[in-house]
Amino acid sequence: MAILVMAFANVGLAQSVAKLKNHELKTVMRHYGLRGEGDLPETAIWTTVDGYQQKRIYMYDEYDYYLTEVLEQNLLDGNWVNREQVTYEYDFDGRVLECYDYAWNGDDWEAIAWASYSYEEDKMEIVYQYWDEGAWVNLLKEVYNYNDNVTTVLIWIWNGNNWSSDELHTYTFGDTSIEVLMQYMQGGAWQNEEKDTYTLDFDGHVEEILVQGWVGTNWVNDTRTTYNLEGGVFASKFIADWNGSGWDNAYMFRYIYEDGNATRGECYQMSGGEWCPADEEIEMAYGYSTNSVYFAGKEVDMVYVDVTGLKEDSQIACIKVYPVPAENEIFIQAEDFQKAEIYSVTGQKLMESQLENMNVGTLPSGVYLLKVYDRSGNAATQKLMVK
Repeated sequence: MAILVMAFANVGLAQSVAKLKNHELKTVMRHYGLRGEGDLPETAIWTTVDGYQQKRIYMYDEYDYYLTEVLEQNLLDGNWVNREQVTYEYDFDGRVLECYDYAWNGDDWEAIAWASYSYEEDKMEIVYQYWDEGAWVNLLKEVYNYNDNVTTVLIWIWNGNNWSSDELHTYTFGDTSIEVLMQYMQGGAWQNEEKDTYTLDFDGHVEEILVQGWVGTNWVNDTRTTYNLEGGVFASKFIADWNGSGWDNAYMFRYIYEDGNATRGECYQMSGGEWCPADEEIEMAYGYSTNSVYFAGKEVDMVYVDVTGLKEDSQIACIKVYPVPAENEIFIQAEDFQKAEIYSVTGQKLMESQLENMNVGTLPSGVYLLKVYDRSGNAATQKLMVK
């Protein structure tokens, strides 16, 4: 991503696109069935050793392990404030069609990056764009080709007039391994750059990641990450550096879990032959390791909150809400309608109406929960997107 930083002199944009591009490995692994459904939380709160907090709120479509929205907030002066939001749109087969990354400008969500997905048989294409002076501008393109046990990802860069090939990632799948060969274009030919080898157990969990770099005419060891798995989660993780003839311990991470979700992570660095607390990026896994995020700190604590009582249900036989997404007013069609309520994704009731139309123009752009009641006391809850 250093190229992006230099090209656009915009660190925030580079970080945003990097987050979207980081879906590549998960996308490839999901295609091969290595990432199944997990009991992912609806709200996760991170706390570092110095008291800094961050909160992410997740909402899901009918395919539980696909995230439909990620809302990230920071705790500032005792109050939660918006920071970032990622939303996804899907086709009827549960495949991602669009992905938007928004930043909070103090008053509303502002789109800063966008990815669109298109599909053919054994092929997928993702185009990344960024928002610049009132228009979407091409940035990157990824073309996935699936062929038996080999997946290739060709990465293109927009040079202002057309696409030029930049990187090629080749995933080769074995029974208990994945090899990722990373190459870059130079002089009209692909040049070796990096090779990552993932060792998996028979359940598809990663046990080890070996990173090697291309030096001259040979692959040379760089780093090795080892996951110690217990009950479907990794209780500890070790990172070692290659010293030219052997491995030197560099970092150790220890974890505590509850119901498959990491509730505490600690980071240590090898110094003078002893493990000492270190302030590094701690990988916190949840949903029985089907998802993870990185958070800087010597120690990180996490809590998970479910939106109890507001999960989507279908107790009312028929309910229709339009337009979707909503902008100013929504109209509700439900048999024997009594009232409707709108909640935030954290469960806070924001609106209530006994009319079958509601004005949502005062709500900030985002995803909400609409709960509709009939006169028999039945209720149905569904997501409501406001733009």
